Amino acid sequence: MLTQKDIAAFDQVKTTVTALRTEYATVCANIAATEKHLAELPLAPVPLDDLKAAVLDFVDARGQAYLDEFVRPAIASFATSGMFGYSIDSGSYGKPLSFKYLEGAIAGGAGARSQLVTTFEKEQFNDVALYAFFGTLVKAGLAAAMATMTDVDFGYDNLKSDQIGSDRVTRRAAIQAAQDQLTTLRTSKATLSNNLRQLGVIVEG
Repeated sequence: MLTQKDIAAFDQVKTTVTALRTEYATVCANIAATEKHLAELPLAPVPLDDLKAAVLDFVDARGQAYLDEFVRPAIASFATSGMFGYSIDSGSYGKPLSFKYLEGAIAGGAGARSQLVTTFEKEQFNDVALYAFFGTLVKAGLAAAMATMTDVDFGYDNLKSDQIGSDRVTRRAAIQAAQDQLTTLRTSKATLSNNLRQLGVIVEG
């Protein structure tokens, strides 16, 4: 037969379970809301001035990437005999070019491939090479061109003011904050689920 103490303990467990269930449901709802907010944050366009700034940032970023991906490897390949094909002794691959091959390459002989900047096929041209070597001039030209363009040219006439989001710096901070909040909420959810499991309650989700 249950004693009053047993009944009180049971009631306390029920009260605790109810409170934990309520908190768990709240956390789950907050997770869903935060996930929705996080999914929507990147979707709105940035203000026009920030879009123009992003065009110039694009030149810097892609130019640097081009240097890293194509130019530096091409220089290294040339300098260590990788561009000379079968005209060079196989034992020389991976080592700095000898005086002989350096002089020959500069003179236009020795079989060296001459493309260090545009390393793809000669009939092709990639303007990212300009970004890498003449980025400042390219950006000046782009900025001058954009200065004569209106919001219509950029499509902002198709938007209402409340459809334009924050600038990139603000947006990145908001996305990071939402991601941090989501991490915290998911940790809380896992803790609450474990606490409920210890009390014999299995929750879904």
